[in-house]
Amino acid sequence: MAVVQSPDSEYSRETSKWDLPKSQGGFNTNGIEPFPVMLYKAHARSNGKVMCGDPLATVGDAEAEAFSRSCQLIVPSQDGLDRAYREGWSDSPENALEAYERAQIDIADTAAKRHFSDQRMSAQAQAEAAVADGATHEHVASVPVRKKRSHHKKKKKVTTDGTK
Repeated sequence: MAVVQSPDSEYSRETSKWDLPKSQGGFNTNGIEPFPVMLYKAHARSNGKVMCGDPLATVGDAEAEAFSRSCQLIVPSQDGLDRAYREGWSDSPENALEAYERAQIDIADTAAKRHFSDQRMSAQAQAEAAVADGATHEHVASVPVRKKRSHHKKKKKVTTDGTK
């Protein structure tokens, strides 16, 4: 059974504001408003599976909820949207998974090129590269540069008048 409200009641006046656009003093949108918008980014889980969100988040699993939150970003403006796109965020979970795969392929290609160029390095440099490769199961696109120790010499103090 339907409930009939008097159009003169406080409740009816309040609910009618939600049907009016903001330009007419109501709370409804003035047409299509593009912001805020949600963006997505895929990540690898600790078990190695690449996901964009976790279905266990819907049943209250705290770890799954935290992971799902890390895969989502809400941007309020065009500047935020542009910045998020530069940082690798995508419009949909499917696009986020594809972007993750493309990024992994780029890293693998770079690592393969590094391995090829390692053939022309010295034996010591090849050994350092092998240590860096052995330290992780992931692709190593570049080997960290080990700085040589230099002998520090004391600098002579110069006064403002140019004397030492």
